[in-house]
Amino acid sequence: ELSFIKIIDVGRRYLVNRVQDHIQSRIVYYLMNIHITPRSIYLCRHGESELNVKGRIGGDSGLTSRGKEFARFLKQFLHSQDISDLKVWTSQMKRTIQTAEALGVPYEQWKALNEIDA
Repeated sequence: ELSFIKIIDVGRRYLVNRVQDHIQSRIVYYLMNIHITPRSIYLCRHGESELNVKGRIGGDSGLTSRGKEFARFLKQFLHSQDISDLKVWTSQMKRTIQTAEALGVPYEQWKALNEIDA
């Protein structure tokens, strides 16, 4: 009854079970197309947004002062990791762009990372 993907022999074979929605299918696509080389992948949510404070999901608000502070700490963390050839991807939402801009590194906006049904 569970949805899952099992990767066998470092991508030589895949077992995919009950993938039923868009997000799950995108994850399967990503995992099946990943290149097996040593690297770190960091996933991070944007800093606190104005609508987060109001308890609302969705919308396209900017960051609060706490959200901007989070982005500054994220920049320090990434700098401490000494990542060569850092790639940053964001959605096209204001809060994600503001978070990425605070990092001081090049970033790409991807429509596919925008919210779905929020």
